[in-house]
Amino acid sequence: MASLNFDDLRPLQNRAIQGRYSPGSTFKMAVALAGLEEGIITPDFKVYCPGHANFYGREFHCWSDRKGGHGTIDLRRAIAESCDVYFYTVANMVGVDKINKWATALGLGVLSGIDLPNEVQGLVPSTQWKLEKQHEKWYAGETISVGIGQGQVSVTPVSMAVYMSTLANGGTRVTPHLLKQVDDGTGWKPVPAPAPKSVVDIDPEKLEAIRDGMWRVVNTTGWATGQTAKVEGHDVVGKTGSAQVISAQGRAVATNKTAHNLRDHGWFVFFAPKEHPTIAGVVLLEHGIHGGNAARVAHHILATYFAKEDHRPLPPPPTSADMNWDFKDADR
Repeated sequence: MASLNFDDLRPLQNRAIQGRYSPGSTFKMAVALAGLEEGIITPDFKVYCPGHANFYGREFHCWSDRKGGHGTIDLRRAIAESCDVYFYTVANMVGVDKINKWATALGLGVLSGIDLPNEVQGLVPSTQWKLEKQHEKWYAGETISVGIGQGQVSVTPVSMAVYMSTLANGGTRVTPHLLKQVDDGTGWKPVPAPAPKSVVDIDPEKLEAIRDGMWRVVNTTGWATGQTAKVEGHDVVGKTGSAQVISAQGRAVATNKTAHNLRDHGWFVFFAPKEHPTIAGVVLLEHGIHGGNAARVAHHILATYFAKEDHRPLPPPPTSADMNWDFKDADR
């Protein structure tokens, strides 16, 4: 048993509440909401994506770079197609402190308060955080990577589930919990659900634009990134993300460029159905390469959930053969 403490796969770590990861493109809805609520953009705000963009003398690439970019794109399409250039641009306009304000209001970078011990806290950076922790000023160029959930941003899976439920229910940051009943020796007694952590006032029309983009992630063809999560007869809403674990430069000099521990993490966040949602959640595949792979797992979760609701046979789980292990064009 002692060997488990030294296992490279860390089997004793509760990743749901203790693992911290870059959220990748799943963070883009927080950036979008910050821009909308601060009055900096509208859902019709457009950006031209040729596959890359220059900010502060540095070139930043979109995942679509090899395909010539997304062209002129608005908010809904930018979410559906996971356009990095769009969110680089919005993040640069909004600034890191307003991104921090809205991301934490949605449940990211703060403790969820779940009834489990040793939960760790993620991070959504701010100018104050960097000054206090690193004794340095925040540079505007750092905000560009934050816009696509990279850089200093780190989150726990449980906080991502809270983030999704907040977007699903219209602004209530719920407190997740597992304990349903206790027996103190006199019989089982129900444990009431804990009170929400907070309620944020979100403009329903602005939120609907974000939800529309997330619906397109799953339910449209073409460049949309999460069609593998689609469940027939149910409006699944979601967002893929692939989070780098090593820089492009680091991968280029790595001896084994396809080693398991160099693979990107795959995310998929979701809720369903789009109108009056009853389920919200997150799938994280450590070193799963693609958000699309996480979406396949989410499909199984959702298909099982709806099959139980409808009293139908349960679907078979996905297999490794169903997954895409190609490193090319991993969506961000």
